Amino acid sequence: MPSCRETGAHGTGKVRRGGPLIHAPTARGIAIAKITPPPPGPPSGEELRELKLICMTNLLSTSEERVYFKDLTSRFLFVSEGWIDAVAPGRTAEELIGKTDFDVFTERHASAAFADEQKIIRTGEPLVGEVERETYSGRPDAWVSTTKMPLRDERGEIIGTFGISRDITVQIRVESALARQAGELGAQNERLRELDRLKDEFVALVSHELRTPLTSIIGYIQLLRDERASDLDTDHFAEVIERNAERLLRLVGDLLFLSQMQSGQLALEVRDIDLASLAVEAVEEARPEAERKHIDLVLSGGAVPRLAVDPTRIAQLFGNLISNALKFTPEGGKVEVTLAAEGDEAVLSVADTGIGIPAVDRERIFERFYRTEAATQRVIPGSGLGLTISRAIVDAHQGTITVRSDEEHGSTFTVRLPLVSGPLALGSSPLCCAHSASSEVRVAQTNPAPTARRGLTAQARSPAWATLTGDAAWPAASPPRPAWP
Repeated sequence: MPSCRETGAHGTGKVRRGGPLIHAPTARGIAIAKITPPPPGPPSGEELRELKLICMTNLLSTSEERVYFKDLTSRFLFVSEGWIDAVAPGRTAEELIGKTDFDVFTERHASAAFADEQKIIRTGEPLVGEVERETYSGRPDAWVSTTKMPLRDERGEIIGTFGISRDITVQIRVESALARQAGELGAQNERLRELDRLKDEFVALVSHELRTPLTSIIGYIQLLRDERASDLDTDHFAEVIERNAERLLRLVGDLLFLSQMQSGQLALEVRDIDLASLAVEAVEEARPEAERKHIDLVLSGGAVPRLAVDPTRIAQLFGNLISNALKFTPEGGKVEVTLAAEGDEAVLSVADTGIGIPAVDRERIFERFYRTEAATQRVIPGSGLGLTISRAIVDAHQGTITVRSDEEHGSTFTVRLPLVSGPLALGSSPLCCAHSASSEVRVAQTNPAPTARRGLTAQARSPAWATLTGDAAWPAASPPRPAWP
């Protein structure tokens, strides 16, 4: 018969040599049991049971596997040395006999284990390879893979449960790290795919936006050079060429602005200005397009204090919002530009009676190159950059821009700019600021351009200014005097 190991309860082993069991000294709780072959014939039932117990005891005493046996009430009958080392270091097997998981683990884990064991006792069905988290009080938790089986007697009756578990904490951590890395890589790949899609859209969009005005310019130039043509309306041709050239210039400007914005080099030439004068100029610049489409373009509002902004960028903001409203408003509609002061904010709104913005598009209209389905279907020209640039300008001035829209009543874009804006606030001197991607603002002295002061004279005499201030006209001999301080 092969030899096996046995751990004595008190550091000694019992050795049977073909008959009586004798004691033998042990080393670290392990004794070598030498078993001489019994007389010919099968061992008796008692000898076989004792041999099985010896082998099982030695196996459980030396294995690092976490093995336990419990009775019908989930009290420990026996636990392996591996289980003790992992779960209850410093305690002995004798000390744990009669205890339950509630004496070792947290109540949450013990309750879950008790429920599993009682289910096995009721049904006789094992739980194989169950991954669970062992939680302790005052100790790091561990992840284990556990197999739980019904414990049966010689008659096959269930008398308890037993289980074996393996620590897979390192495996779980590695799998979690791999899953996290896979998620990050997946997100990066998705961003790369999105960037690739945007690049393709950008190339197609810019190609179209460049080709359309260039085709018009080249066509009219060829007509001017055609010696066979006579009685040409050269003024009209020049106007068309100029309009398309300005369209190209705006596109190039938008692309340059986008590049500056992405690189954090957006510069602000901040001066103390009258917002009304910028609104008047923007409305007058857009009026020819409004008249061409028979759209009622109105400028109205109340008194707004002077504030510190970059007049070029705010004029660009006005132009983008008004141009957008005109593009999406059908003939005979109305676009209203309103200025007001609310608390410590200047409020600009541009409302139209156009086709509106579907709810699904409202979340994305400020994304670069984004074009709504309605704009694409109706072949409404545009680069998809106007609202992106508008939001960047508002953000650079520490303001906010929002949109309210439905497909029945049109859209209203509302911009709120602080009248006193921290780093952008002015004393008596104009300032120059550089707005970066991190929203930091660097301030330096500069002087307002004389043309800004001269421009107010022409603006004040315009119909839009008269509408805004309520004055039909000022006497020619008197210098123009804005109604707002």
